[in-house]
Amino acid sequence: KIDFEKLVTDNQLDVQSFQGYGTAFMKKAGFSPDAYVQMAIQLATFRLFGKQVGTYESTQVRPFLHGRTETTRSVSLASAAFVKRMGLRSIHDDDTEARNEKLSLLREAATQHSEYTRQAARGMGVD
Repeated sequence: KIDFEKLVTDNQLDVQSFQGYGTAFMKKAGFSPDAYVQMAIQLATFRLFGKQVGTYESTQVRPFLHGRTETTRSVSLASAAFVKRMGLRSIHDDDTEARNEKLSLLREAATQHSEYTRQAARGMGVD
């Protein structure tokens, strides 16, 4: 019991609430909100650790009796290209070509994530 209490007290949780925009903006911009947020998590962990780290979300698989979940991995070649192009620091880019390239890489990464999520929901994930 003492080890458990020490483990709990050795951890810290800080909750942040982003109020800048929500799913309406993401959808209007042509993104799946889930994929958009997953790519934001990829970028945040890349900037925190200096590399992509294993992250996943669970996906409900409804065709099975009583349901089950499948692992949806957020790291992909497309997300790697996106986070590497975005870099380790947030830099305001006045160059229209560079901004368009970053947006294109985000779209590709989000599209791949959405497709992988659809496959996982049909029970065709890789984990």
